[in-house]
Amino acid sequence: MNSTTSGSNQSSSEQFGQHLASIGGSEADLGGSAYTVTDDDTVQSVASGLRIEQQQQGTPVSTPAILHASAEVLISRRDEGDPESHAGTSHAGEYQLDIHLSGDRSTRESIPQKDLEQARIWAKGRIEAEGADFGAIYFPTGGGIEPGTGALECRYDRAVGWYR
Repeated sequence: MNSTTSGSNQSSSEQFGQHLASIGGSEADLGGSAYTVTDDDTVQSVASGLRIEQQQQGTPVSTPAILHASAEVLISRRDEGDPESHAGTSHAGEYQLDIHLSGDRSTRESIPQKDLEQARIWAKGRIEAEGADFGAIYFPTGGGIEPGTGALECRYDRAVGWYR
């Protein structure tokens, strides 16, 4: 049994909300936004939309980490609210890795591992090889192959490690 799954009774949006709080963000980063998440949105597009909205309102722009974490909460809430269109937990195999590079750039590549724990080990090596601070593992059901799409399995933050 894996001891790192202590929050398994929480929804993914609650877990992402805890991560948002742990890096200095809050519900205000989400609730003050007029940004509406669409079915086509990805974590990256929502983070970009939130940043643009903050700039247009003349409010201080949040750090990239807070924008990204806020976007993950909003995407998770969208997916939880419409489980028919957005698959929840995926199954082993066909994992995709998004590596979030500087600015708004991100890459997506297939992970050759079928087991999630082995996929995490492989993905961490790739994230670090790119010199990136953030990455995420997705299962591409219902989301296509573009970065930020599919069912989010877990994410990696160099300062925190892996979390759901």
